[in-house]
Amino acid sequence: MLTAYADILRRPGALWMTSTAFLARLPMSMLGLGEVLLVSAQTGSYALAGALSASGALANAAIGPVLGRAVDRYGQSRVLPLMTAVHVVGLIAFILLVLDDGPTWSLFAAVIVSGGSFPSIGAMVRARWAYLLAGEPQSLRTAFALESVLDEAIYVAGPPLATVLAVGLVDYGALVAVAFLLSVGTALFLRSRTTEPPPAAEGHHGQGTALRFPGVAAVSVAFVFLGALFGSFEVVTVAFADEYGVRGWTGGLLGLYALASGISGIVLGALHLRLGLHRQLLWASLALALATVPFPFISSPWVLALQCLLAGLAVSPVLISGFSLIERLVPNARMTEALIWSNTGLGVGIAVAAALSGLVIDTAGASAAYWICVVSAGLTFLTVAASTGHLDRAWSAAHPTPETLGPDPSAPAGAPAG
Repeated sequence: MLTAYADILRRPGALWMTSTAFLARLPMSMLGLGEVLLVSAQTGSYALAGALSASGALANAAIGPVLGRAVDRYGQSRVLPLMTAVHVVGLIAFILLVLDDGPTWSLFAAVIVSGGSFPSIGAMVRARWAYLLAGEPQSLRTAFALESVLDEAIYVAGPPLATVLAVGLVDYGALVAVAFLLSVGTALFLRSRTTEPPPAAEGHHGQGTALRFPGVAAVSVAFVFLGALFGSFEVVTVAFADEYGVRGWTGGLLGLYALASGISGIVLGALHLRLGLHRQLLWASLALALATVPFPFISSPWVLALQCLLAGLAVSPVLISGFSLIERLVPNARMTEALIWSNTGLGVGIAVAAALSGLVIDTAGASAAYWICVVSAGLTFLTVAASTGHLDRAWSAAHPTPETLGPDPSAPAGAPAG
């Protein structure tokens, strides 16, 4: 099963690219949690913590596609260093303002700057894979599965690390680690020049938004609700652990969810499924919706840990099929922006759900707030189901069969089509 992964990692520059990208995007699993832990510890308000975290995510969702288009146009090595520098400066300002009890408006201003400039390393490494494995759809699907598994590994390692640094060391420890890891990881990632896609040729970047490509908008909207599941689950689990006196379990509970998702992703990436990616997305989103239902009824941290493992198995298949579907429907010259649109959907969902979760937690408690997770997962499935016809047509257009192509005009008269 692991042979497929070994094959793609033997490509020139691939191992360095994906390992340094792992380091550079480790902060993505620590940033929101670090903000919530810092602000809730300093102010005692989960509502404010959730609102600030949501504002950063919304800023990233609004600005991310614009920066993604700039990356496609000018190249990663020119745009990514600037994004990283702005983010680090904004994040340091946010930490200092929170610690100094700065005015609320200044906290929002700082988190918007830092969140809006946070680079989507995941989209950039996937764009590199698409360039490196052009014309090899099965290998590229394995590469996307690998990156999704690494994302899950990040969400296994990141939350416990953030929790240890913020709870066991100092309130702002997780955010300092975010700034350090992103800076070092990005510098190392950019050293892999042979895997970097060339800037888009003149004419490609002037064709309007990547949302115009069939399937991109449908997947991005579905990912809004998927992001709402992720955003609410993170904030609510912090509060659940706090309510039951096991705040130190926060990272472990979130890590179990991600660990199970990573395991399912490893298996899925090595399989050669004949079902179209649009259909895989439909069934995976249904499984995720059903697996999320038990969370509001749980009243024990031990039971929650078990449910995190079970529900986590359904996460990676949704992400892998969604990202892979976009890759199959969009030309490489617009790949970064298209992938960032899906990340934008995730970011919008994370932002809205994080803020809403904070309000529900403060008024009704963590168990009631888990209903936001259930509704979010259900809406993910319903959105994909409602888009099935559109995705069917987009998939058929991108993968024509002899029947859809019609007769071969070069064939002799009376010869069968195809």
